Amino acid sequence: MRQLSTLSGGLLLALGLSGCGTDCGLEPEPCESRQLTISSLEAEYGCTNTRYLNTEPTGAALIVRTQAEFDQRVSGACHPQIDFTKYDLVVGQQQQLGGAASSSVTYDYQLACPANERVLRVVLKMGVTNDLGSRSYHALVPKLAPTETVRVIVEVTQ
Repeated sequence: MRQLSTLSGGLLLALGLSGCGTDCGLEPEPCESRQLTISSLEAEYGCTNTRYLNTEPTGAALIVRTQAEFDQRVSGACHPQIDFTKYDLVVGQQQQLGGAASSSVTYDYQLACPANERVLRVVLKMGVTNDLGSRSYHALVPKLAPTETVRVIVEVTQ
């Protein structure tokens, strides 16, 4: 009986060691463009007015990955403790020539192929007021890998 156990163990070990050293002829999974889910500071943390979040004037959206970075780089009326194990925050500001105070924003977050990149499309619809200024936008995206990025496209419409 002991010889049978030794023989069985030896066969299993030999099979394990002789496995494929490469991908064994398997094709990589094809990239499929698809809609990705996002959330917001309003939905997750009860914030009421995020149109005036302030970020460093970098001219580009930021990906905030930690609470310390959020505390340092973003200010405004709502400043929650974000669950950065679950989300990363994509945040930015857009200058508007009019209607900033009454503007609205919509988001579309997708995995775009064949580049296999995440794209956040932000559509700012100008409001009816005559004010000049900037309008903040943000999205809580599912946690990204440390080197993963999001391409942000901002469109301002009438």
